[in-house]
Amino acid sequence: MRPHVELIQQSDLCWHPAELHGGTGRAMQRHLSYDEEDGSASTKIIFETVWDRPGGYHEADTEWFVLEGRVKMGNEIFGPGMYWRAPAGLRIPEMSVDKGTEVLIFREYGDWGFSVSEADKSEFIPEGGNTASEEPGKLTICDSSKMDWMDNIYEGDSQRFLQLKILYHDPSPEEENEKGFITLLGWAPPGWSDNRLIHHPVFEEAYTLTGHMEYNFGRFTPGTYFFRPAKVKHGHFVSGEEMGASWIFRLDGSLINWVTLNSQVIVKGDAVNYDPKTQAAVISGLPVRSKSTGPWDLDGQ
Repeated sequence: MRPHVELIQQSDLCWHPAELHGGTGRAMQRHLSYDEEDGSASTKIIFETVWDRPGGYHEADTEWFVLEGRVKMGNEIFGPGMYWRAPAGLRIPEMSVDKGTEVLIFREYGDWGFSVSEADKSEFIPEGGNTASEEPGKLTICDSSKMDWMDNIYEGDSQRFLQLKILYHDPSPEEENEKGFITLLGWAPPGWSDNRLIHHPVFEEAYTLTGHMEYNFGRFTPGTYFFRPAKVKHGHFVSGEEMGASWIFRLDGSLINWVTLNSQVIVKGDAVNYDPKTQAAVISGLPVRSKSTGPWDLDGQ
C-alpha cells in the first residue's frame, strides 16, 4: 500500500526519467507517492522535448491533468486545466505533447506498462475501471476551465462554502460498502476555516494548484501534496485571505466526514535516556514529509 504522505512540496523531490513506456522524446518525473506492491502512483511530469506516442492501452487505470502547456490526443487538444482518464486495457488514440508541458499523472491498480496497439485488450478492460461499478469502462475527457463551480455535495453545513468541480465520478455502486473513484477540483474561498478533527473511510490525496492554506502540519502552497490512507485523522485549516486555495483531489470512494470534537492527543511513557523537554515530544507514526513544509506543529495537532 502507499505510505502516508503529509505534507511534501514537489519542488523538494528528485527528478527521475518518466515512466512513459512506448513514447519517443524526453520527460522527467517526480514521485509524489508510490505503491510498491501494485505500481499505483501519483506523479508530476515535465516534458523536456516534444514527446509522441502511438495509440494503445495502459496496464493501469490512468489519469492526466494538464498544469501547463499543450497535449494532443487524437483530434482533442488539451490545455491547462484539462483532464482525461482511461481504464486499464482501453485503447486511447495517439498522443503528442509539446516541449515544456507539465502534467500530473495518476495510476491505480497497475504499473507504468503501455502496449502500442490498434485494438483494446478486452480482457484487461474492467467493469467501471477497476472499481465497484458495473458500467463498462470508457474514456473520460473534460475541461475544468469551462466548468462552473458547484456547492460541496460531500460535506455538512460547516463546510458549505467549499466549491467543487467533479472531473470523474465512477458510477455509484449498488452496495453502500462498495467504492467508486472520484477525481475533482476543490476551492476554499478566502478566509475559509475548519477547526474540526476529521477522518474518512476512503483514502484522500490532493495536489495544491493555487493560493495557500495554513494547516497544523504545514502550509499548503502551489505544488504541496498529501496522500492520506483511510481513517487518518487531520485538521485544522485556515485558507489565505487574498485568493483562498485550490487543489485537485482524488478519493477511492465518496467523501464522508467522520468528525471528532473536543479532541485530545495524549502520549504517556517514561523517558529512559533523553529529556522530553529538550528532545521533542514523544510521538509515533509520523508520515513522509519534506523540508519545505517546515517543522512539526506538535502543539497544534
